[in-house]
Amino acid sequence: MIINVDNPIISYADKGKPFQYEKIFYSTIEPYILEFKNCRLDKLTEDDAARCLARIFKKMEVNGVPVLDFFKEDLDKWKDAGNSQYEITSKLASLIAHDIFCCFDKNLYDENDEFAVCDRIYCINKEGERDYIICESTVKEGKLSRKKLSPEAEYFAELMKFNAEGRLPKSKDE
Repeated sequence: MIINVDNPIISYADKGKPFQYEKIFYSTIEPYILEFKNCRLDKLTEDDAARCLARIFKKMEVNGVPVLDFFKEDLDKWKDAGNSQYEITSKLASLIAHDIFCCFDKNLYDENDEFAVCDRIYCINKEGERDYIICESTVKEGKLSRKKLSPEAEYFAELMKFNAEGRLPKSKDE
């Protein structure tokens, strides 16, 4: 799944403006939402949305580990706190969305004006075929209008490289 950097949430992101993590996440995984429910997530009841997200999360991996195993402690804590299934899946979606899209949130830029990074790469494992959530955007380089990967796309490429080398954490505590 390629992140759509032309999405208004990303293209109009600015310091001081709230970044809509969940909305961009749902937009990115929409093909899988439609595959399960043949309807956009915002058109579903809370129960159907929770079931749909749960099905997707069962197929998701982070750094090669199933998402539900990687975030087991968080999920157990939310369940023990009496959260509904919808609240639990929404919280997990928010957590995953922050990991994936933190580099686009201008509010998280550091004092050197560099974007936030995370050491997690996500994919949906569909029958052994991994569909990674990545960015492939390009920017013009120089006067000849040659294109090169944007800094965010380079970041995702580096995450993919580190994942292939097994250098990304396999548990939340690493």
